[in-house]
Amino acid sequence: MALYVVGAGPSIEYLSLKAIELLKRADKVYIDTYTSIAPGLERSNVEVYAPGAEVIHASRKLLENESHRIIEEAKMLNVVLLVPGDPLFATTHVSLVLEAVSKGVDVEVVPGVSGIQAVIDATGLQFYKFCHPITLVYPEAFKPFSVVETIWDNMARNLHSLVLLDLRLDENRAMTINEAVEILLRLEDELAAERRVEPRIVSAILVGVARAGLPDAKCKAGKPSTLLEEEFPSPPHSLIVTAPRLHPVEAEALRTLCECNECPGK
Repeated sequence: MALYVVGAGPSIEYLSLKAIELLKRADKVYIDTYTSIAPGLERSNVEVYAPGAEVIHASRKLLENESHRIIEEAKMLNVVLLVPGDPLFATTHVSLVLEAVSKGVDVEVVPGVSGIQAVIDATGLQFYKFCHPITLVYPEAFKPFSVVETIWDNMARNLHSLVLLDLRLDENRAMTINEAVEILLRLEDELAAERRVEPRIVSAILVGVARAGLPDAKCKAGKPSTLLEEEFPSPPHSLIVTAPRLHPVEAEALRTLCECNECPGK
């Protein structure tokens, strides 16, 4: 009897052989529907791989406020928590693992294909030039000026900024690339005016990546005004603010893979 925290990858198509084997032996399967989106990771599809298990969609309330239920079940059953992308990217899952271990439950973490790496792979940008990911939330409860400040700092160090976009799946809301660009520009204008500095994001090359790793994935790079006018398939979406000085291979990759007509070079 154990708790298996399993990375499902960017979509159900990325389930590993290890993940499929655990699903076959599972008594109960929870599908994380809170922290991210993995197309195809739905009850009816998962039941095909877990014919002997009860399959349940796990909400934010269950994962964060009622996690003790999952832990108690793992003392008597083989319980699998299927997580979009890699399993321990969100602190929600780390907390669950630590709590389970502290209560004497056997825990195994099974890595999955990283959704973040899939986004970077779609662009051809150099991995080592990325700073840590940052999350842009809807500016409702507060204005997330810290996101702009972090991007400015990264640009000063000639680093790329991977901006993860707000997901409120319990409200059926997922921020789009177009919304993110608009929000960033509005926040930057306000912060630049307050500090009496020149805006920087407005003149940067941005990269919008939709549904990375999926057959209908789309990558588009260009100035903010270009991305604002672009149409993208449905989320998950991510946004990258590139470093001011692109390596020639990076610029070529963005022109070739992301249709960047404003990138330096040919």
